[in-house]
Amino acid sequence: MNTFHRWSNWAGTQHASPARIYNPTSITNLQAIIKEAESKNKKIRCAESGHSWSSSSVVNDDGFLLNMKQMEKIYPPQLNGDVWTVEIETGVMLSDLDDFLRHHDPPLAVSSNTVIETTRYGGVISLGCHGAALAARTMPDIVTEVKIVDSSGTLQIFSKENNANEFSAATANLGLLGIIYSYTLTVEPMFKLLMSESHPPLSEYFGDPDICGPKLRAMALITESSLARGVRNIFSNLETEFGNTLFQYMAANPAATPFMDYLLYWINKGESENVLYAPEAIHYQAGIDNIPCLATEMAFKVDEGFKNVVKAGNYVVDQVYELAHQGKFPLNLALEMRFVKSSSMVVSNAYDDDPEAICCMIEIVSGAGTPGFEDFSGRAHWAKMWEHVPEIVPHIRRTAGKRLDQFEAVRKKYDSNGMFMTDTFAAVLGH
Repeated sequence: MNTFHRWSNWAGTQHASPARIYNPTSITNLQAIIKEAESKNKKIRCAESGHSWSSSSVVNDDGFLLNMKQMEKIYPPQLNGDVWTVEIETGVMLSDLDDFLRHHDPPLAVSSNTVIETTRYGGVISLGCHGAALAARTMPDIVTEVKIVDSSGTLQIFSKENNANEFSAATANLGLLGIIYSYTLTVEPMFKLLMSESHPPLSEYFGDPDICGPKLRAMALITESSLARGVRNIFSNLETEFGNTLFQYMAANPAATPFMDYLLYWINKGESENVLYAPEAIHYQAGIDNIPCLATEMAFKVDEGFKNVVKAGNYVVDQVYELAHQGKFPLNLALEMRFVKSSSMVVSNAYDDDPEAICCMIEIVSGAGTPGFEDFSGRAHWAKMWEHVPEIVPHIRRTAGKRLDQFEAVRKKYDSNGMFMTDTFAAVLGH
């Protein structure tokens, strides 16, 4: 137990003052904490690397915060037919699993993953995070089994075979069904990816939707042939510590943003192609942790011709220029697009009834402290900044209420007294 009851996330956007902070190492620890919380009428939330920008881990003097970093056991991979799986405790770091699988015989890899490798699987999966490959779906979609200690202290095991509805709710669960003990993931034999860096003019892919849509579609669908195109982070060849200094300067001096970003672009402009093992290709933004930043993300279903993707990109670019004319520069790091196949997880922002549907994620990233960043808005990514968006909860209820009610029915079965509930998620779930 930690007696210094203060917690902040990585970006410094969320802070908490829980009644107690625990560092559990076993299921027995988890069950004892739940028993204490029940006896003292306390809530429970969990934190890992703190890379979520939302308030998902925040609990104050009405509850306990569990730091899950010491729950980091990786079980031996299992082969069932021609499918490999591996069970991991919730605190396993992405890079640690990469290294473990790389040294397995045969070498294995996760098919798709988040860019940052220092996050931990409990947060990545429970909040519905994703990679950038149309050959894959979101992170929860590679899960085959979930083990959760519910509000009674019982270890519950969820799988699609046993109950598909409950499994969907338990996988991307927002931390609301209990304390996640472990996830079992599908993995595959180690593979390589072609990383291609280029710098086409913006007008090549964003302009007239009828012309640019097919071009953008062709680029995105390259991933269907197991190739990955990625734009190297601008700090691959610069020390990210220095990069953080530059973004702090831009946050303090917004008017310098156009010049500084233009300079950084030309310093790092170049073209290259590299064939890399999957972990190195997927986690291509090495060192990004040294730049605390702000991020919000919009998700939507892509139409057949990718025209709505072009329109969305054009809208964001137009907003950037409109704000610039007002002397405001809320975007200073990156505007990114990622495409994934739809998710079957009921609370995922990539959910769709059509398993072949494509979902586009547009992410806006700026250095921490950038003025005006909250002006960006869109469909919620639970791990990123969304609670600031005006009327976001009514919008979520209006567009996804039926799915959220389905999730709520499962949640109440395993946490009828709301031990794991937060005010924000209570509103989203219609309380």
